[in-house]
Amino acid sequence: MIKLKDFLNEGIPNYFRGYFSNIDNNISRLEKNVKELIKDLGKDGFKKESVELASLYKKHIIEFKVKLKSFERKYRD
Repeated sequence: MIKLKDFLNEGIPNYFRGYFSNIDNNISRLEKNVKELIKDLGKDGFKKESVELASLYKKHIIEFKVKLKSFERKYRD
């Protein structure tokens, strides 16, 4: 029986490449929308909410993006 660790050490099969490409595209659109929302909230006087959203963006979205890239590089062929 093949263990998951052995499977991952062999590299990510090519048929999973589409997932990473799709995730990258979706994250790019999400980032664009979140940045615009942060900027618009600040312009309309919602400074506290803008700062809170910027903090969430930094803590979760950027962290996810970095960890996903690290994962992809680690197991890439």
